[in-house]
Amino acid sequence: MVRKSKRLNVVQSRAQYANGDFANSEQSRSSRELLETHELEDNEDHLTERDDNLDNMTGDGKAVDKRGAHSLPAVWNMPDGARIVVKCNNLGQPIGDEGGVLGKFLGTIARLGGYCPLDKKDWRNVKKDGGADTILQCVQTKFLYPAKCDKWILKTIGRDWRKFKAGLKKEFFNAKKRRKALYKLCPEYVDNDQWHELVNYWKSKEGRAVSEKNKISRASVKTSHTAGTKSYARWAEDLRQEDPEKKQPHRAKVYLATHRKKDEERNKHVADLADLEKLIHNEPELAQSDHGKVAWKGDALHTILGEEKPGQVHGMGLLPVPNQVYGRLPRYLKNINMTTTNGSSHAGESDVMEEIAKLKRRIEEQDQRIEEQDQIIEGFRNQDEANFRQGNDESQPEVPQNRRKRVHASGPEQVRLVSRPKDTIKIEKFSG
Repeated sequence: MVRKSKRLNVVQSRAQYANGDFANSEQSRSSRELLETHELEDNEDHLTERDDNLDNMTGDGKAVDKRGAHSLPAVWNMPDGARIVVKCNNLGQPIGDEGGVLGKFLGTIARLGGYCPLDKKDWRNVKKDGGADTILQCVQTKFLYPAKCDKWILKTIGRDWRKFKAGLKKEFFNAKKRRKALYKLCPEYVDNDQWHELVNYWKSKEGRAVSEKNKISRASVKTSHTAGTKSYARWAEDLRQEDPEKKQPHRAKVYLATHRKKDEERNKHVADLADLEKLIHNEPELAQSDHGKVAWKGDALHTILGEEKPGQVHGMGLLPVPNQVYGRLPRYLKNINMTTTNGSSHAGESDVMEEIAKLKRRIEEQDQRIEEQDQIIEGFRNQDEANFRQGNDESQPEVPQNRRKRVHASGPEQVRLVSRPKDTIKIEKFSG
């Protein structure tokens, strides 16, 4: 199959990040940061793939059509200072053809033991001690992107790193074989010492327990990603460009676009697709993005797929989290079921969120007024204290240091102590 070649926007720049105007501009060639413009073609000659994975073979030895691993020599061998300009959406996810090349490039980094060691048990350990900064610096030598894309980059590499280790285990590991036999199966593209540590972990009690837990989790997955190497964010951007009004599509429509098969007969046997299409047909307001929101709890996709895993949002891809997409609700509203008289949960939620926003603005204004009043009161208080100290200093003459002597008397006589400057002391006696 011959793919279309893509002309990618490549610039000569030393900037660490692309600013908002530069990254999102349709005419980035006119930017001041652009010193020299190149055109990089994304075709079969540049984006080569390694097809030695046993995942591409069925149990009876028949080959299946699966992607291999991209090596991207055209990107790695770009001239010094040349960088591919990547645009991002408002969630920090890359879009466009350049975003697709960035995603493939991150996959190559995930397979490099120098950046992502395989002997680390957890991706968080890879990022420690400057590991994340080293990875980002490598990416920044080839790509120019907004700073908000950093989180997506690290999250994508972490996902690809885990997939790479899972692929190695499926291809080379056999729990029945001894360690020495497994050591000899180390692939040529994997560091030998890291491979030994990886095998030891797979054979350990901890590694076996984690493997069983992951198998159970994988078996509970209802739907799989069927959009290929093209992310949800890039699909959503393409659908937005196709829309005459350039509106951001609702996540339910993106889900349908990425899961619908060309063969309509096959679509009829996919329960989620049929139920989702039926729900959107009967209640179109559950998949509308007229108010700028593309996802909310109770919309069409949430109704069909149910609750998400913690920290994930259906049909939005990597990075977005529930609080970022759905917004935060006060604790006293979390357990309240909010509806409207017309039955539109979308409009009801929009009204509630608008009221909450107004209340937040009022609270912020009141806090600001209180703070200003506190500052004024504090200023008056400081001024009064200063005036009081100054008045006391001017009205009271300097008093010489007194030396006192107490004389005790017995009986009814009392002694009155009279103070005199310095050594002059006078004692007066009187009877009660």
